[in-house]
Amino acid sequence: MSLARTSLVFAALLAAAPVSVQSVMAQNAAQSAAQPAAKEEVSIPFAKFGGIDDWRADGNKAIYVKGRGNEWYYATLMSTCQGLNFATTIGFKNEPTGDFNRFSTIVVDGQACQLTSLVKSEKPAPKK
Repeated sequence: MSLARTSLVFAALLAAAPVSVQSVMAQNAAQSAAQPAAKEEVSIPFAKFGGIDDWRADGNKAIYVKGRGNEWYYATLMSTCQGLNFATTIGFKNEPTGDFNRFSTIVVDGQACQLTSLVKSEKPAPKK
């Protein structure tokens, strides 16, 4: 292949490259818009010292937790927590700092149930 012909092929590839990059960027943006944004992990400060006012089970794999200031949080559990949906009392095992976060544990009928996520939430719907 001659040097002139190689240069023409290379120039054609360079000219087509920006269009390809733009289309890939547009496709990635469209995919990102279609996926819901992940919520930021949070912690409830001073939970050990009265920072948790209320809670409500969401089945047996998650709970809503009400912190001070009427703020609600949604805690997802690592696995099924037997009896959570029917429990009238639960225990909260906080971090040594006193905060309640995704590394904390709840206790239901003596069973420790590890959290995997704690995010801010809207107030849960009333029980039916």
